[in-house]
Amino acid sequence: MVGGPLIFILLAVGGVMAFLGPTPRPNAMEVLRTGKVKPGMREAEVLSVAGQPKASVPRDTGGFFYRYQRSRWNPEASNFTEEDAYVDFDDSGYVTGVSFDARTPSP
Repeated sequence: MVGGPLIFILLAVGGVMAFLGPTPRPNAMEVLRTGKVKPGMREAEVLSVAGQPKASVPRDTGGFFYRYQRSRWNPEASNFTEEDAYVDFDDSGYVTGVSFDARTPSP
């Protein structure tokens, strides 16, 4: 008698999880802001943690950087904010730094 309700609960939880699907991947900007990408990481590690960037831009002086971008609603100011994150790489493909920029576009 105890096994029936337990099996029902397990099947119900499994069904709900199958219906909802897998847990969504965290936003790349959140990953970068929480410091999960650090200097010394390789390019492949950054891609596995933060995902594909919006752009990969080579530098004239060598190396390159990834640009991650998102727009979000700012409820305090009642406007949208555009945020960029830049992951800088040296010639060997190692992270040298992460920087951020935010702006509010004119209406």
